Amino acid sequence: MYLPEVIERVYKSRRDTLPSNLSMMRVLVLFSILIISNCLKSQIILKIEGTVVNNTQQEFSYGVEIPHAQRTLLTYCNNSITSVNKSGYMLMAGDEVPGLYNNNLDGEVITGNIFIWNGGDKASTTHVLFTGYSVDVTIKYNYLLNPPNGIQRKSNGMTERNGVIAYNIIKNPMVGIVVKGMNGVRIVNNTFYTERTNDQVVRGLIDIHKNTDGGLNANSAGTKIYNNIFYTKHNTVNIKIYETTCLEDFESDYNIFWCESGEPLFEIGGSIRTFAQWQAMGFDQHSVIMNPDFVDFIDFVPQKPLNYGKNIGIELQAGLAIDATWNLNTPRTINQGEIWQVGARIHATEVNLLPEQPANRIMLYPNPAFERFYVSIKDSNLIKGSIELLDVAGRLQLKEAIEVGINEIEIPTSLTPGLYNVVIRGLDLEHKPQKLLIIKGV
Repeated sequence: MYLPEVIERVYKSRRDTLPSNLSMMRVLVLFSILIISNCLKSQIILKIEGTVVNNTQQEFSYGVEIPHAQRTLLTYCNNSITSVNKSGYMLMAGDEVPGLYNNNLDGEVITGNIFIWNGGDKASTTHVLFTGYSVDVTIKYNYLLNPPNGIQRKSNGMTERNGVIAYNIIKNPMVGIVVKGMNGVRIVNNTFYTERTNDQVVRGLIDIHKNTDGGLNANSAGTKIYNNIFYTKHNTVNIKIYETTCLEDFESDYNIFWCESGEPLFEIGGSIRTFAQWQAMGFDQHSVIMNPDFVDFIDFVPQKPLNYGKNIGIELQAGLAIDATWNLNTPRTINQGEIWQVGARIHATEVNLLPEQPANRIMLYPNPAFERFYVSIKDSNLIKGSIELLDVAGRLQLKEAIEVGINEIEIPTSLTPGLYNVVIRGLDLEHKPQKLLIIKGV
């Protein structure tokens, strides 16, 4: 029976006892308010914080299973889960299939946790951080070590509006992040690292594909991949898109890719693509191939700020500090500066301030650069000026006019990669040269 029929029957059965001026429409409004009020009262607020779970089950396990028979506003923060199970889950905060309890965990927040999988089965399918059939999920500041199936966003075609996967570190996954039948997933400022070889894994650091489970045909459109670091020791695939339909509204840019064994690889519809071929399709036009130069492969702190990112918005400006740790407390964060850094760890320094001119607030970024770089000027005395690019022999290679604000400088394709001096001049101001390293994009 439909809701309007229920309301009409209630109205007819009680209209003799109701005030004569109470119309059917007013009954509908009052009934709706009552339903909404009851729903709000039944919502559960669940916060799980500071727990330590060591799951010793060898075979299948549900791991930490979040109950959600009712609408539940979940915050799962600053916990530790260690597991060895061959299949199943470490944290199950959602559903595998369409069902009655779908969307009861909408808006869940999973942040500041450490997940360690110590199993020995290389064929394991264990889902480490699973959030199926929920939307607007926030997954931030987590550390995943050796995950068979790292972070999975799965549904039958639901669309994210406000959710994000941001500032996570994922080390040695079989697959790092899976987008399966979910639209609009944002993957921002994460650090991916793997030592695994192609004979160990057949999946990408990020997998994007349809959900065909149980006869479904749910696409994954509109995935956005920005400001991430992808580091592979061997020629494993960075981003793997299974069906070309998943390229609908797909975006990927302002990332750093590095492979110790050659060129970074991508895959679309079963076909391997080089970085050049990937860029030829319009993806990662502002991304670079460069070694992020981590201090170590445990904390994944770059030696210096990697100023290659895109400003994604104030709600995502807080990244992991370089000294952030996972000890059942909230990992320390630091805000991005005017110029966004890539990866999960953020240095707390102004980027590339020109020497001996701190008051003038003149910044040059990124450094190293390819294709283009930017000069940000906040010195009101420098209304207009010029920028000069000189080679190591002092020969002028480029000169352009600049003014207050952010100036974009295109690097001529004829310019040889190498070290250059940048001089900014304006009125009576002359700044000492700043070193700028220009690299190739591929």
